[in-house]
Amino acid sequence: MTIETSDDYDAAITRLGALGDNPVDGPDEDEFLAISAAMLAYETRNHPALEQEDGG
Repeated sequence: MTIETSDDYDAAITRLGALGDNPVDGPDEDEFLAISAAMLAYETRNHPALEQEDGG
C-alpha cells in the first residue's frame, strides 16, 4: 500500500479507526500493519526532519 496524498492519508486514518486497536491475526492485522507502514512512509517523506541522516 502507498499513500500519496493527504486525502489518502485521511482515508487511512478512517480505515484504521474501523479496524480497531491493533487487531490480532488474520487479514485485519495484515491490513493494519500495511496501513501503518504506509502512513509512516508518507509522514517521513513529507517531513524531511524525520529522515535519518547518513553519516554514522
